[in-house]
Amino acid sequence: MNIDKEYAELLRIVLVLGDKLETRNHGCYSYHKGLSVNFERFPLITARKTSWKYAITEMEWFLSGNSKCPEKIVKWWKGQLNKYGSYLCGYGAQLKAYTSANKERDTNVDYFDQIEHIIESLKNHPNSRRLITTTWHPEEMSRITEINDNPNTPTTCHGTVTQYFVRKGKLYLNTYQRSADMLLGVPHNWVQYWAYLMWLAHRTGYKVGGITWMFGDAHIYDDISHTDTAREIIANVLYDDKDFTNHFCDLVYTPTSKEFKADDFSIIGTIPEPVVLGKPKLF
Repeated sequence: MNIDKEYAELLRIVLVLGDKLETRNHGCYSYHKGLSVNFERFPLITARKTSWKYAITEMEWFLSGNSKCPEKIVKWWKGQLNKYGSYLCGYGAQLKAYTSANKERDTNVDYFDQIEHIIESLKNHPNSRRLITTTWHPEEMSRITEINDNPNTPTTCHGTVTQYFVRKGKLYLNTYQRSADMLLGVPHNWVQYWAYLMWLAHRTGYKVGGITWMFGDAHIYDDISHTDTAREIIANVLYDDKDFTNHFCDLVYTPTSKEFKADDFSIIGTIPEPVVLGKPKLF
């Protein structure tokens, strides 16, 4: 599998077959008819630069349960945090401190750690069909701008529902992304979830299997910096004879503790120089 070609084909579908919409923050090309991709090796997009270490640092933040955004990735979250630099009720809160349905009835149970629960469940009940995590708490997501005291605070996009499977000693993830920014978000989301899979496989004693990634709303913003970059990727990757592949490198995990740490991940091999230098601008 060539992940760059898979990615370029997804961009082509969104641009050619997507509906042109006006959304809350910008016009976009949007495709909603069930795109998906499977990968069983490190899905690093190399046609243009992917900030893989920042992506894994962001996943470390999510899995820590800490609402305070790390300084290293504050620029990614510019304008979306509250005045204290925090993101309340988002990924970390959902995954590590999901509000319990028993909160009003049992004061001793006021949160639920989905990650630790899934780790124990994978160890003890690997064939269960209930191995699921979610980053979507409906009531809190409906009020996230109010809770975080910032009208620009986003609701969670990826990991909306993730289901876990153990097959022949390997761990697989099926994950649904409700809202997918195909240029700025998706390449980094793939990297961070691959790192998450590696960490989780190590914690539970399985080998790394793969990920099936499913899209809800896959979109490309109708802005020249976004559409031109997408078209350049499509032209260079799908319609050029160059061998676009990421077999030059792989992600390696060397654990120093049981916690997820970005510094425990490194790349071996050489990342190819990107041929598409355009970088979409934030609005």
